[in-house]
Amino acid sequence: MITRFLSSFALVFFAPASLAQTAPDSEEAPAFPNELILLPQDVQDAAADGLDAEAAELPSEMTPVDEAWYRAQIAYMGGDWVLARRYAETAAVAGQADAAALAGIMARDGVGQAQNIPAAADWFGRAAETDHPVALYQLGLLARLGDESLGLGTPRRWFDRAARAGHIDAMVAYALALKTSGIPQEAVLAREWAERAAQQGSAEAKYQLAMMLDEGVGGPRDAEGARVWFERAAEANIAEGAFQAGMMWADGEGGPAGDVEARRWLRIAAESGYAPAEGQYGLMLYQGRGGEMDRSAAAHWFGEGARGGDAESQYLYAFVLAQGEGVEQDLETAYRWAVAAASDVMGVPVHNPDRDRLQAALERVLPLDVQARMRELGETD
Repeated sequence: MITRFLSSFALVFFAPASLAQTAPDSEEAPAFPNELILLPQDVQDAAADGLDAEAAELPSEMTPVDEAWYRAQIAYMGGDWVLARRYAETAAVAGQADAAALAGIMARDGVGQAQNIPAAADWFGRAAETDHPVALYQLGLLARLGDESLGLGTPRRWFDRAARAGHIDAMVAYALALKTSGIPQEAVLAREWAERAAQQGSAEAKYQLAMMLDEGVGGPRDAEGARVWFERAAEANIAEGAFQAGMMWADGEGGPAGDVEARRWLRIAAESGYAPAEGQYGLMLYQGRGGEMDRSAAAHWFGEGARGGDAESQYLYAFVLAQGEGVEQDLETAYRWAVAAASDVMGVPVHNPDRDRLQAALERVLPLDVQARMRELGETD
C-alpha cells in the first residue's frame, strides 16, 4: 500500500482499505436486479404505478412458464412480495433460471417470507446449472458466509464462473481473490479482470484497478495510470478515489503537482465524509495551499476527521485546540485528542513524534486528575 505525505507537521496519511461490501437493508426490499428485468419499459412503469399482476394483460403466445415469470416481475416491481414469490417459485420449478435467481434473492433477503439462506442457496443453485451470472455471483456471496452446511465451497470458484459469464461485480470480486492469492501469475490476471470491469463502468473496479496500478500489483507500478483511474473512481462517487487523486496531485505523483487540483479532490472526499480526507483537506486550508488560508474552516475539518476516527486528524485537531488557532483554546480537549491520536481506528499504535511532543507538553501543564478524566472520556467515546 502506498503511503503518502503532505508537507508540514510530519503527518502520514494512509491509503484507504479495500471497499467493504454492505449488506442489503433488512427493512426494505432490494431493488429489482437490473440483470433480471425483462419487461418492456411501459410495463415496468405500469407495475411501479400499481398494475395488478394477476389482472395484467399478457403478450400473445406465452407459455405457462413465461406467464408466471412475467407476472412475478410485475408483482415484485409493484411491491406485492407474496404474489411475486409465488409466481417466481412456480416459474423456477419449471426451469426458468431468471425466476430461480429472483426466488433466491427473496429467500436470502426475507422478502415475502422469513429469511432462509439454505433455500436461497438451493434456488441460486438451480439457476447456476445454466451458468446464470446473477445466481453464480450470489452463490459466491453466500459462500463468503463460511457456512459449511450450505456445501458451496470457496467463494472464488463461484466468482470465477460468474465473471466469465459476464457479471461485472463478480469480475471485481474475482480480481480481489486473485490479488490476495500470493501467486504472481494470478496477480497479473487480477489486474486484467479489474480493468475489464472498470472499462465496463464498475466504480469499485475503477478504484481497485487504480490501487493495483499504484501498488504495482500484476505488473510494473504505473503512477500515471493510477492517478487517472483514481479520478475516474472519484467521478463515480468513490470517496477514497478522490482522496488518493488529491494526494497524488499534492505530491506530484503520476503527473504534475497542483495544489488547486489537490484541494479540489480532497474537498470532494472530505464532503463525502471520508475521515482521512477531512483532515487533509483541513490541512490544505490551514496552510493556504491551493486557495485562501482559512484556519477556522481548517479546525472544523480537523474536528470532523478526528470524530471520524482518523488518527492524523485527531493530532491536528489537538494541535489547533492547544494553540487556539481557528478555534477557542481548550487544553483539556486538546489532550483528549492527542491521546486518541496515539493509535489508529484499529488500535494499532501510530508513530508520530509531533504527537508525542504535544502530549508531553500538555501533560506538563494539566493536573493529573484532568489527564485521567480526559483519558476516561476518550475511552467511553
